[in-house]
Amino acid sequence: MRSVPPRLAILLALGMALLFLAACGGAAPADPTPPAGVEPTAPSGYPGWPPQDDGGELLPIPVTSELAVGQNRFLLNLVDRQNEPLAAPDRDVSLRFFDLAADPESPATTVEGTYLPTVPQLPGLYRAMVDFPRAGMWGVEVEATEPDGATRSGRMVFSVQPTSSTPAVGARAIASTTPTAATRDELARISTDTEPNPDFYRVSVDRALQDGEPFLLFFGTPAFCKTATCGPAMDIIKDVAGEFEGDVTVIHVEPYELQQVDGQLQPVLREGQLVPVAPVVEWGLRTEPMLFAVDDEGVVRAKLEGVASVDEVRSAMTAIAP
Repeated sequence: MRSVPPRLAILLALGMALLFLAACGGAAPADPTPPAGVEPTAPSGYPGWPPQDDGGELLPIPVTSELAVGQNRFLLNLVDRQNEPLAAPDRDVSLRFFDLAADPESPATTVEGTYLPTVPQLPGLYRAMVDFPRAGMWGVEVEATEPDGATRSGRMVFSVQPTSSTPAVGARAIASTTPTAATRDELARISTDTEPNPDFYRVSVDRALQDGEPFLLFFGTPAFCKTATCGPAMDIIKDVAGEFEGDVTVIHVEPYELQQVDGQLQPVLREGQLVPVAPVVEWGLRTEPMLFAVDDEGVVRAKLEGVASVDEVRSAMTAIAP
């Protein structure tokens, strides 16, 4: 896996979800829908909200690549004015969400954030489930409470899209043809996992849908992951999958085109960029890792972007288990 300096890892791997398709030269549409996130160079147009107001003690940084009308899993990183990470299990946070076009002064909803560990030796995140009733510009005010009771806060502005680019919870899964392997040699040509579980490559998504087989679909590349979280995510899936053996199928898809070079899998590069495989485009992914839980009727029942906890993965599999 490519290494990056610790500070850069914080800002890139955890500070914001990288735009997967936009990074894969030529794979994104000419005028892609902007992802959710801060727009630091464009005034928000709302007094008291960034970038006009620089008085906050915290800098909230979005991690979720897309936010859309309806229920969302909102991931957030926190840094101070010196760019030091602040997320910690003993630092509680409260998130007040504002529909800026409707009322930039009164929160539409308030939720408590849950600390979410990430990659070992990198800072954690905060997670919250929030429902956005309409598209447009939204703001979140984050208040962190220190162990001694002191508080500090900060704000950010982000966009909520009318619909998500990936299948929403409750939507039909997409019948993509995904790689399968029946032998160890075939497996070595389609997975960068150093210890792949052969069962994760037994069936293609389209076949699982045809057979009414509930499955957990995981897009991620342990070897070349842009966010450095795919390997840990795969480890969690492996640990939890054993609890549902025989009830839920796991399907792993490498999101980039691969080729064998000197006996090792390497990514195919086009104009110096990684190239997404067809299922990534069909499912509308903008980042990886991404996990979907699909029931025996072919309906998406859970969707988890980026880092997910053991409890979240277990809950997703429980939702589709017969």
